[in-house]
Amino acid sequence: MSEVFDLAVIGAGPGGYTVAIRASQLGSSVVVIEKAVLGGVCLNWGCIPTKTIIESLKTMKKAREIATLSAEYTVTLEKLFQHKDTVVGNLRKGLETLFKAHKIAMMTGNARLQDAKTIVVQEINSQDQRLLEARNIIIATGSRPVALPVLKTDGRYIINSDQIFNLAKQPASVLIVGGGAIGCEFAQIFHDLGAQVHLAELTPQLLPEADEEIAKLLSLGMTRSGMKIYTGVSVEHITRVQDQSKVIFSNKEEITVDLIISAVGRQANIENLGLEKAGIAVDRGRIKVTKHLETTAKNIYAIGDCINGPMLAHKASYDAVIAAENIAGREKQEADYAALPKCIFTAPEIGMVGQREQEAKTAGAVKIGKFPFAALGKAQAMGDTRGFVKVIAQAETGQILGGHIIGPQATELVNQVALAMANKMTAQQFAEVVFAHPTLSEAVKEAMEDVDGRAISIARKR
Repeated sequence: MSEVFDLAVIGAGPGGYTVAIRASQLGSSVVVIEKAVLGGVCLNWGCIPTKTIIESLKTMKKAREIATLSAEYTVTLEKLFQHKDTVVGNLRKGLETLFKAHKIAMMTGNARLQDAKTIVVQEINSQDQRLLEARNIIIATGSRPVALPVLKTDGRYIINSDQIFNLAKQPASVLIVGGGAIGCEFAQIFHDLGAQVHLAELTPQLLPEADEEIAKLLSLGMTRSGMKIYTGVSVEHITRVQDQSKVIFSNKEEITVDLIISAVGRQANIENLGLEKAGIAVDRGRIKVTKHLETTAKNIYAIGDCINGPMLAHKASYDAVIAAENIAGREKQEADYAALPKCIFTAPEIGMVGQREQEAKTAGAVKIGKFPFAALGKAQAMGDTRGFVKVIAQAETGQILGGHIIGPQATELVNQVALAMANKMTAQQFAEVVFAHPTLSEAVKEAMEDVDGRAISIARKR
């Protein structure tokens, strides 16, 4: 006999747990099916663990800078992983508490659609199956690292970005293949741990999706810090040399490293879900949805990494609320990612939202506002003056089209630009807001003022 719910959610990552909680708030009985653990990749292997390690290393670097010459500060992978486990454990307990408070049922197993309203759950390490019926279903199965034949992982010499926390030994040298956000963050982590870092990217620049000026400044900083950057190359061949790997790039350059990390992208987890039985269409490796996040099967929605759009935890959470509201029968909402911020936790940090300068110019005339952190009092006081804020605005109306920040706390500051874009603000309207002094936020305000040549703290020729 099957169990019946108003809503069944497949996947318990940021999209899955968010939609479950919101649907429960709106009065639905909810069950969540997850094959691993509550919180998904983001909480357990991705966003939270990596940022915990990055912040720990950042604190250690700051301590070294202010310490006396005789003081020593050391950190190991073991200590970092222990701290990471504490943070992840606390957050997972918080989610479990929320699920109990909202009376959300949780099942562990592999879910498969039998039809558009029925789910078979195969319990892990068991032959037992459970049958569920749901008036509505949401697929939130997330993504996994892309596997390339030349970078076949073995868990020891070659790993992917999800396997980083299985490392038992700190490598002295590492090659990271893939110069996107994940690759650059791992490069930062291992560099701060004292390893010789090699970072290879197939395209002509690191961070292919970033503004060119931002990518160039990050690459320059990494190179100056001692990292080896290779752009426009791919890995052609890997051979084992005792306990190391010899790598030959497409340009015939050779290096030997202790560890190789594949960070070449992610792909949607949509296999073995029974999509065809439910009548769900797939487009280029992701589930096809409408702007309301409905699939081609009635009463089945999909959100997060398994549908089109950036593979970001906050995008999945955004999708989740829209899907829950639409299922509840409220006024239909559409997903719009135009003001979706993206953050990269390198040193310095990077935050970006909206159009890049080069793509905005192809659509029409634009005005650019820019402000360096070196001209900011708070940045000087912090001793971190690297980078700048860059704003792109439509020339005629002044409407903000994009914002790109590299510098201290850029991942926090970019949310101000996202908020302005979501509310269709102009650069002038933003600049009219009074900002507290001394703060890093003043850099965003001054960049907005600079769109019209009104920045106070810099002299710019017009």
